[in-house]
Amino acid sequence: MGTFDGILSNGPALRLLESVLASGGVAHAYLFYGPPEVGKRTVARRFGAALVSGGDEGVKDRALRGLHPDLLEIEPDGRYTSIGQIREVVRLGANRPFEGVRQVFILRADTLNVQAANALLKTLEEPEGEAVFILLAASREGVVPTVVSRAQGVRFDPVPQSDIAAFLLKRGHPKREARIAAALGRGSVGLALRYAEEDEFKKLRETIFGAGFSFNGFLEERYRAIEEIIACAEDVGVARERAYLTPYSVDGEPDRRTREAAKRAGRAAQNRTVAEALELLALFYRDTAVVAAGAPELVANIDWVAEIEALAAERPGTDWAEVARIFGEAKGKLTYNVSPEAILEVALSQTRQKILEISPGS
Repeated sequence: MGTFDGILSNGPALRLLESVLASGGVAHAYLFYGPPEVGKRTVARRFGAALVSGGDEGVKDRALRGLHPDLLEIEPDGRYTSIGQIREVVRLGANRPFEGVRQVFILRADTLNVQAANALLKTLEEPEGEAVFILLAASREGVVPTVVSRAQGVRFDPVPQSDIAAFLLKRGHPKREARIAAALGRGSVGLALRYAEEDEFKKLRETIFGAGFSFNGFLEERYRAIEEIIACAEDVGVARERAYLTPYSVDGEPDRRTREAAKRAGRAAQNRTVAEALELLALFYRDTAVVAAGAPELVANIDWVAEIEALAAERPGTDWAEVARIFGEAKGKLTYNVSPEAILEVALSQTRQKILEISPGS
């Protein structure tokens, strides 16, 4: 089996990495950048496993299962990767590999604040030992420029919707479900898989529709919708923490360091799910905007077209694109220390005001 077998799209990025593995001309740092969940993390783990294994398939398999000490994925401590985490990475990276040919560290570069980035910078400028750093980011612009300049960029693009739908069909999903999940994935295979296969994300989507239609209701109804969204995000976080610990539970109780890493992974998954909830709300109102503009064929939520058409007809004259923009701006506030509940409450209140300021029939 090839290192990148089964990865959809992004041929140029995969060919570049395959040539690196074939030639042995490995850089000390790579920046994998592109939209969320288009395969960057999966490719990073496979590339990293190949690097630490030195061609030994058994070692590579162990690394892919999270059981190799020289392949480490650093989960942010909350919304940011802390300077303490980076100092530990730098310390480990200066040592010889424990078992493998190299050490590989996978980090989320756009969670590094200036202090953490500066702590990593000297190592990127003057690497010691056999450490390779794979940095993940949604865009180059979201990473401290000095870090960008010291890593080899590898761009990842959204996967075509038709490719994602075909992939889901091969996994046995009915055609209609595959189309819906592919549209909701918005170019991301991982996200589409979640909507097709994970109960937590299916529940999140149902909750979002309840929140989207709640602008006519009482304040208590909006609060209930917010509580349900947060509960969904917490469920995703718990599931991610459990999945992180599974490989380590084979030989007994995971150690403290592993349990702490699992908790960070769970918190990061919870935060990403809140961000996805805001994206879903924006998508719902974008769909309403395209229906109001007479283009229902562009709707992503194809199983809710009738309800969206009814909403657009009920509130003629509403600037649905502006309503969608409210949630795009709200997502940006997640990078600050503002509670998700407060962000959702403000965004839903602004939405209600925006929609109800124009009376039906106007």
